[in-house]
Amino acid sequence: MRFELTWDKDNPEAELSAIVVAYHEALTAALEALAEEKGTEDLAWFDQLHQASIKAAKGTVADGLPIEVDASAVRLGFETLDRDFKSIRTSLLKGE
Repeated sequence: MRFELTWDKDNPEAELSAIVVAYHEALTAALEALAEEKGTEDLAWFDQLHQASIKAAKGTVADGLPIEVDASAVRLGFETLDRDFKSIRTSLLKGE
């Protein structure tokens, strides 16, 4: 399935920042719901999902961008996702 994102080209930083925040909140809610079902005693399920998500993110491309810009953007995307997963994992372990 192809996912296309459009945004206001006159204000991309604000719109893309809002998208990142929305995705963070959605990811947090989804992982917290999974943790309620699966528990937090053994987070192997979480770690497997984390690795699968990073692998999927690394495989993305942005059409219409120069290769070096695309590579940098994809790297930033999966690094952000990685940090988000690590932060959520820490919160789950602390019971927050």
